[in-house]
Amino acid sequence: MTDVNVNFPPTVSPNRSVTAGDVESMVTQVKADVEGQVSVVSAQLADTVIDLKSGGINVLSSGATGTGNIIDSNAISSALSLTTISSVQRVKIPDGTYLVNKTIVIPRGVHLELGQKAIIRPTSGDFNIFQLKPEARLTGGVVDLQNVNFTKAVYYLDAEDVFQFYGQSAVISDMNILNKVPTVKGAFTGTGIFCEAKTNMGFIDNVKFNNLTFINFDKVIHLRVDPILDEMFKTDPNVMAWVNANYFFQITAQNFKYGIYLEGKASVPRDVGGNMFDQCQFQAEETTEAIVYCEGAYNTFNLFMWDLHKMNDSKPAIQFAKSSRFNEIHTAMQLEITESWIDEGYMNKICSPGNYVTETRTLANRISTPYKGQFNGNQDDYLINGNLRGYTVTQTKGAAPTSGYLTDIFLPDTEEAPTWNMTGTSYENPIEIEIDCSSDPIVYAQYIGTVHPWDAIPEGLKVEGWTGTEWMWLHEVKGNQSNDFLISPPYSAVDFLHKIRISFYGSPKADKKVTLGRVVAHSSKGLGKSYIPQFVNTLPMTDKSGEVWNIGLNTDGTWDNMNNVKPSIIPALPGEKTMAGNQDDVLVGADKRHVLTSTGAAKTAGNLADMFSMKSEAFCRWTNPTTAAPIVLEIDFGTTPIQYMESVGLEFAWDEVPKNVKIERVLSSGGSYAQLINITTNASSTLHLPSRATNVYKLRFTISTPINANTLVRINRIFATSATTLGRAYVNTEADNKVFGDFEFGDTLKGIVMKSPDGGRWKASMSNTGTITWTKI
Repeated sequence: MTDVNVNFPPTVSPNRSVTAGDVESMVTQVKADVEGQVSVVSAQLADTVIDLKSGGINVLSSGATGTGNIIDSNAISSALSLTTISSVQRVKIPDGTYLVNKTIVIPRGVHLELGQKAIIRPTSGDFNIFQLKPEARLTGGVVDLQNVNFTKAVYYLDAEDVFQFYGQSAVISDMNILNKVPTVKGAFTGTGIFCEAKTNMGFIDNVKFNNLTFINFDKVIHLRVDPILDEMFKTDPNVMAWVNANYFFQITAQNFKYGIYLEGKASVPRDVGGNMFDQCQFQAEETTEAIVYCEGAYNTFNLFMWDLHKMNDSKPAIQFAKSSRFNEIHTAMQLEITESWIDEGYMNKICSPGNYVTETRTLANRISTPYKGQFNGNQDDYLINGNLRGYTVTQTKGAAPTSGYLTDIFLPDTEEAPTWNMTGTSYENPIEIEIDCSSDPIVYAQYIGTVHPWDAIPEGLKVEGWTGTEWMWLHEVKGNQSNDFLISPPYSAVDFLHKIRISFYGSPKADKKVTLGRVVAHSSKGLGKSYIPQFVNTLPMTDKSGEVWNIGLNTDGTWDNMNNVKPSIIPALPGEKTMAGNQDDVLVGADKRHVLTSTGAAKTAGNLADMFSMKSEAFCRWTNPTTAAPIVLEIDFGTTPIQYMESVGLEFAWDEVPKNVKIERVLSSGGSYAQLINITTNASSTLHLPSRATNVYKLRFTISTPINANTLVRINRIFATSATTLGRAYVNTEADNKVFGDFEFGDTLKGIVMKSPDGGRWKASMSNTGTITWTKI
């Protein structure tokens, strides 16, 4: 209320007598003064009535100007103080520009409402702009810091005021905050939101920050419990403080060092936990130190982080400190997030829609379909034990491993692994290895990656795949600080993966070691190679010497070694492909008994006849037969077919093995060829296949594509067994024999014995002149 001031006429002097005229003049003056002051008070009362009717106290009624030329701090404070004596708890700052030179403290339970175009502009940068008390609200308007060097906080909350979780709620919402563009690039100052606890039993709970935009800050959001609490706790275990259970919704920030900075621990006495950040947008720049730095626990972050690739490789966007526990980050960044995080804490979780960064998986995963694969550990790995299936690995760049072997990358035991010293490596000068899996290409390959035990991880890694015609980019990581499982995203898929090239460089560890425990890949068409599939006709198994054995199940339920003899050699029964070495082979000397032709690629060593010889070193060789120009061999049995043929096979020596083998038969006189089998992924040196048929008139073998680097295919034997035709290797006692070599007795006392019609036995002997004499015995 305004005081009433009365002005006496200057003509009246205390030293002279007062006349009637003087009195009349004085009365007139007093009346005028009182009427003037009453009009001012009436106007103020009218403004107050208007404010109250509008539901709030207007700062203009308390003397604020909003012109941007006069400091309005006292007027704003005066308006806020009126709420202590009024039932009205809302103070309004209408559109305009308001200069302030001290912190605007919003009392408990008061709502300070700024107009959409209301601008708060400080005269210096050494004080907090707003400080909220419990249950206070602040909404709307703009804070303009562009004309000062701002070093404090826009919004400051002191845990000593005690913001309780139950029955209270403080809110800050719907504001834009612009800080000054620094003269030195990246030298941002000031804090957007600062919630601080520095005294015993101080805490900040259940404060809601909604729809706020920050530009040009050192820290956008800073939640802090002072380390002094740790010292106090040492002498008093009941000491504690926390900043917990607060909400940050629709926060947008650009140009900052730290987006979210949580400073404290996972529990009391310095608990920073259970805070929720949802639907936030943060724009990364090359000067950004981190989007999230977290020392607390149980905080959740649902963020979209733009352009993480702009950040320095040594500055991960997500940084979980050693004290952090059980925090969760959800992001749609997929590829970029894999190369921009570090987790030194415990059980922190990072999720992306691609499901290929470290996270907890559900217990039920969908089965794999083409290009929609699910990778579940060893069971789905197609590369495991690949070296036993013809896969090779070579190093093409960089220094050799300091320990381990390259082939260890295929082993289930990830402790057996090659290790490199990464000193001097870089993106331009990496370690590079190539895996050749062309002996068994991975069909619909996805999720190609590397496993690094003992935290011996590379800072950068690139994975490429050879499609058969070109190298294809599959995955790339840079700035890796914590991820020990670097796996390609689901959209990096290859129809037929023939080779894998992996280049890696750098190490975030002091010892500069990188260990490559495994290289893995998934086929969304084929089964993984770790375990034996249940529903198959044959099971490939590897013995201690590394030889692959194909074990088949017979129709009578017995097991059969399909490419090697049974341990117990017994006479073969009809319908079995059992073979006891040379003695059962009906194709020994086939070049002399039957018509043998070669109509495909020309041989480069040996002879065709050597493929039917019992001499193990005899062979016929071809160089690089292709699918376009394969080896084609035909055996024509003419008018004397092989009856009841049981099996047929080939042997390839000295690792000169083909990938593709097709066998065809003619089963009737003058008939056409019918396919017996077409193998396109062979890696075995011996093929022995069932071939049950009443009559076989012709056999044709089409062979191509060497699996080894020497590009050679060497056939040592082509063999077959029959249930009625006896083996051709030795003279037998049951059927007529035709011998294609000399028959010589080394002892002169031995000779041919023949039986006469009367049952007598006669023995032939030879004289020195060549005369044969028969003697009855």
